Amino acid sequence: MRRIGKRVVRAGFVAIVLLGVSVSAYAVELCSFRSPLTDLTTFFMTFNYSYMDLPDTPHVDLSSGRFSASFSRTHDEQDFALSSGATAELSFDHLQLERVLGDAYLSTRFYLADANPLYMFAEVKAGFANAATQSGLELRLGTGLGRLTDVSPLARAIRIESTLLDALVLSQPLSDSSLQTMGQLIGREIEFSGIGALVSEIESVIELDASTTLSTRALLSIAEEIRSDVVSQQCGWIAQLGIGYELLRRFGGTRKLLLSLSTDMARPLGLTSQVKIHADISYPLFVDSIAYALSASAQYSRRLSEATRLVAEYALQRVRQITRSAVSGENVEVQLLFALGRVDLTMSGALSRGTGSAGWTELISIAARVDLL
Repeated sequence: MRRIGKRVVRAGFVAIVLLGVSVSAYAVELCSFRSPLTDLTTFFMTFNYSYMDLPDTPHVDLSSGRFSASFSRTHDEQDFALSSGATAELSFDHLQLERVLGDAYLSTRFYLADANPLYMFAEVKAGFANAATQSGLELRLGTGLGRLTDVSPLARAIRIESTLLDALVLSQPLSDSSLQTMGQLIGREIEFSGIGALVSEIESVIELDASTTLSTRALLSIAEEIRSDVVSQQCGWIAQLGIGYELLRRFGGTRKLLLSLSTDMARPLGLTSQVKIHADISYPLFVDSIAYALSASAQYSRRLSEATRLVAEYALQRVRQITRSAVSGENVEVQLLFALGRVDLTMSGALSRGTGSAGWTELISIAARVDLL
């Protein structure tokens, strides 16, 4: 059963990767969109606990569990951006912690010009691994290049067009300029007095382009698409180089100056899918021994249907202190989430391993929540 579970999770993850690399034609079109404001938050969490106490044994036979979480937030304006993220994994056996891994960062970026993606940044980076003797906390300053933008508004505009074409309200697709205008309107939704005012503006754009009059049913379908719960989509990349200083002495000895490199990338793979990658490495300057701290994560999310969503994530953390061997932890997790009326069903599979582990630890779980009110 253990081998079968491992094969299932691995096969599922490989299938997701293969699906992800098949980028649709929409990806380039979505990435041409520049949102007036990007404000996106994602959160991914799993928890599992197992307990068994057989009557013919003197002690509890099984009492173990695992918790993992991933969080990211991006806020981007014309001349200022704020991003943050965190990953965590905690496993325990008989109420004793076996492995704890954590990584978090908070970064502010100040762009030198609206049309120029060059920026200066300030960042706080933290990391923890119970296999290491010291936690890490760094303060960084430096420069970077690139920008992440929310392309969800344009994706919604394209889905509105598709809905109207399927309903034969439109006889031909809308022009690119009309779709871009609709995307800009949806991106400024907070500026409108309500959903009705926004739909009215979109109605004017569509009727002018298509030389038609939209029915009440068509306007309702537009409002439903704007309100729909879909995968938040970003596009773009940032890469930055900085000088840091250890607030907590992760690498041992006295506090040290650090050189840091990091990158973030996000790209839609269609109208309902998204891939995000984050990588970060820092190492101390002016030391004779090899030392570094590396963290990386990749997440893929996709809405399979109105009631089904898939999320997959890989996370890695590796730390090597001065004069010590490297310690690391890896985690692969795949989740299927089903919204079935009053019942929410979650199926998940995970593989994890770390320094000192005999091999991969596997977990397959099914959880259901019922809303009785």
